[in-house]
Amino acid sequence: MTCTSELIIKKVFYHLTPPPGAVYLFFLIMSSYSYAQIEVIDDTGQLVSLEKPAQIVISLSPGLTELIYAAGGSDKIKAAVSYSDFPEQAKQLPRIGNYDALDIEQILQIKPDLIIAWKSGNPVNQIAQLQKFGLNIYISEPLHFNDIPETIKKLGKLMGSDTIAQKNTDEFIRQLNALKKQYTPLNLNKKKTTFIQIWNNPLMSINDKHLISKVISFCGGHNIFSQAASLTYSPDIESVLKSNPEIIIATGMAKQSGLWLKRWQQWPYLSAVKNKRLYSVNPDHLVRHTPRILSGIKEVCELIQPAGK
Repeated sequence: MTCTSELIIKKVFYHLTPPPGAVYLFFLIMSSYSYAQIEVIDDTGQLVSLEKPAQIVISLSPGLTELIYAAGGSDKIKAAVSYSDFPEQAKQLPRIGNYDALDIEQILQIKPDLIIAWKSGNPVNQIAQLQKFGLNIYISEPLHFNDIPETIKKLGKLMGSDTIAQKNTDEFIRQLNALKKQYTPLNLNKKKTTFIQIWNNPLMSINDKHLISKVISFCGGHNIFSQAASLTYSPDIESVLKSNPEIIIATGMAKQSGLWLKRWQQWPYLSAVKNKRLYSVNPDHLVRHTPRILSGIKEVCELIQPAGK
């Protein structure tokens, strides 16, 4: 080897060889990346950061339970609130209270490394209490159709089940796009004024920020309380009568919805009553913001503008 070649090699080696202490610093930095940094932003804008994929997950609403399963968390979810009944295996999960009254002591005994909470449904004070215990909480509130697949992807990332989550996300988007092609023409027609009844006593509806209202709009309806100040809204009877909706849709269970709708019969001059356009829909397909909302879209679109009308 010539002197020139040796000189070149020495120069290259010098530039590639880290100074004293740099190797230690390099591995220190790399080790910090090997822990933590599973990070997502929840629906409140807060960062949720885990050192490793969650293995013990708790759901605080029936809809969130469905999303966890859709994200591939069937072996990670260890407990849920009452009425978490879909998919079938969710019925076997231990219960940690109701969505609006959580059993804090039981939650702490389970020692979850991730809790999925419902922003507008769970008690704010109890969620704050869980946060004080240092538990990792992802707070969810899907407000748009695309928020559903986005939530599934984020939960998949937090649980290390990205592959399943991505598969179900792609399928949701495929079906949603198919529904858009099928029902988009409905939006070209005059919007049909619609009252969405989500509860009876007190009477309750929603504004246009709620995902159910977006389903109504998607299908060619206009929510008469779209401009209400809050996500859920308690109108008086007079305001409904004054709006004279063409359609009334109730989202209670079958027996409940029947009673709710029967109540409107005492005002026969209402357009929805006169034209026999009082409908009930499966609440699980609308109230729970999960992939099953695709079924809800189909149901509502067929009610608002059935084939041939």
